[in-house]
Amino acid sequence: MGFFISQVFISMKYVVTSEQVESLKNNIQTFIDYSLNSIREQSEEWGLGEMDELDEIDSIDKIVIDRIVTHSRLVVYLNIYQNKEREDYDNTMAELQYMMNDIFPTIVFHLNEVILE
Repeated sequence: MGFFISQVFISMKYVVTSEQVESLKNNIQTFIDYSLNSIREQSEEWGLGEMDELDEIDSIDKIVIDRIVTHSRLVVYLNIYQNKEREDYDNTMAELQYMMNDIFPTIVFHLNEVILE
């Protein structure tokens, strides 16, 4: 639950001005990079039952923030850069969301675009 007062997003726990969004963007991007590397390390121990998840994480080169929008929550739109054709990144997006909720529960990730490099 939150509301706006002249370009200031007010939430129960956080106040984020439009000037702070750029700094927040850098911090969230760092978190995404760290989390993606952590998922890759974990994937080295996955077995045959997780072949789809392995294919998903292996197809990602990087995940980059496209923009952050302040609604009733902070909405972070992400671009996934892939090295092979794939349409479904639900597992990765859900894992990133789960990991972020422990740190900043008012942020929501949305997939903006999938880009083949």
